[in-house]
Amino acid sequence: MEFNYRYAGGGGPDTMSNKLITIEEQDGPFQGVFQRIMRMVPDRDKNDKNLQRLLAFRLRIDGEAALSEYLIRKIRETIKCAYTGSLYNFLKDDLIEKECDPAEEGEDIDPPGAA
Repeated sequence: MEFNYRYAGGGGPDTMSNKLITIEEQDGPFQGVFQRIMRMVPDRDKNDKNLQRLLAFRLRIDGEAALSEYLIRKIRETIKCAYTGSLYNFLKDDLIEKECDPAEEGEDIDPPGAA
């Protein structure tokens, strides 16, 4: 499934490109919440624009608490699976997640030695 992470206001195709606003770059209170979410992202993925747009979109739809919980769960799954690709690809690609086969619901999915 593909999401459109940008939105524009009114006008035809000629004026639309002038009014495109990326939601991950909005100012105001949203930016502070978005920055808190981005602190959870592993350093290697922090500059991934696709990941930023996906998380900004999900933040708008689901809210901070739900997105934080989801992101923590997915990051734990990448650790358990020893996944070395981008977090964005892991989140968007169900096949990678299914191949990984993380712990069953209710099992502890923290890797050995995790605090």
